[in-house]
Amino acid sequence: MPLYEYICEHCGTAFEHWVRSAASQEAIACPQCQSVEVSKQFSTFGVKGGASANSSVSSGDNCTTGGG
Repeated sequence: MPLYEYICEHCGTAFEHWVRSAASQEAIACPQCQSVEVSKQFSTFGVKGGASANSSVSSGDNCTTGGG
């Protein structure tokens, strides 16, 4: 079950919610005010951790095997 981040359009509360499947049509309610007017947010877990613009991927050409 994926964990999604939401923000309540009514009171501004940010919260996380486990969803049974990405195609699920279940109504997600704000835990603070119980409003179902919520919007899914970009996950900070999914956004961070990418390669930087100046990093490169090695093709293995510089790898040494220790043989001489």
